[in-house]
Amino acid sequence: MFKEIIKTIKKDIVGNDQNIKISLAAILSGGHILIEDLPGTGKTTFAKSITAALNLDFKRIQFTSDLLPSDILGFNFLKNDKFEVKKGPIFTNIVLADELNRASPKTQSAFLEAMEEKSVTIDRETFTLPDPFIVIATQNPSDLSGTSLLPESQLDRFMISFSLDELSDQQQLTLLKNKNNLDIKRNNQFDFKDLTSLQEININDKVYKYIQEVKQFLNSNFSEVHISSRCLKQIVAISKSLAILNEKDYVTIQDVKDIIPYVLKHRINIIEKKYVINFIDQEILKKINIPDDF
Repeated sequence: MFKEIIKTIKKDIVGNDQNIKISLAAILSGGHILIEDLPGTGKTTFAKSITAALNLDFKRIQFTSDLLPSDILGFNFLKNDKFEVKKGPIFTNIVLADELNRASPKTQSAFLEAMEEKSVTIDRETFTLPDPFIVIATQNPSDLSGTSLLPESQLDRFMISFSLDELSDQQQLTLLKNKNNLDIKRNNQFDFKDLTSLQEININDKVYKYIQEVKQFLNSNFSEVHISSRCLKQIVAISKSLAILNEKDYVTIQDVKDIIPYVLKHRINIIEKKYVINFIDQEILKKINIPDDF
């Protein structure tokens, strides 16, 4: 089933095989995704393709400096002497927050409750969001004009982050030959609710201890990097999802190592962004011991 989903996505996306797989794992585990890249690299197409392949409802919000929280959440209005709620575009399965860091901090904060509680509050009334509810946010590099840094409280709510792969000459040629078809077809044959329960995936205690060792290593060697309990739970959840995609009923340490760079990328701000992935591999993963009997 998942091979067919990935095959469907790859009709619209050139390259980015691992990004597609990890993104699917994040969505299966209910996690939010942050894509950081330059304008025009295909971030929006990437999000639309995954949503269509999973047969989920999708809405896009273009963030600008004058966008208001009510433009996202909704608002109350008076009709026939009664107040009614006009729900905003956040009421969908997957919402694309396009160029999130172009908006003001006040507007960005409109997502905080939604990303954590899967609900929003409009004029003191709380509404539950659809299930599943996933935010796929894109942001331009922070050194571009018109951008602002996302606060740590919001970054920590994103399960994974990545930049799209730089295409090879052959992949770029394939992209140029493809028709510029903006009509991405929805996979109506797929039902998201039919997915296997993540609770059926087993995790050995040694895998849990390895995840703890990642946090302990960072605390001991890079105290500036904050790894929250939320982050550790996200590692467990997405590792289970990745095991499902790999057609296994158990999680290995290698599964954890595969997703660690995606989980830590937006949480490490002590070096330049372009060096973060190599830093995670060389200075963290390769220096944490794996149990000999695992």
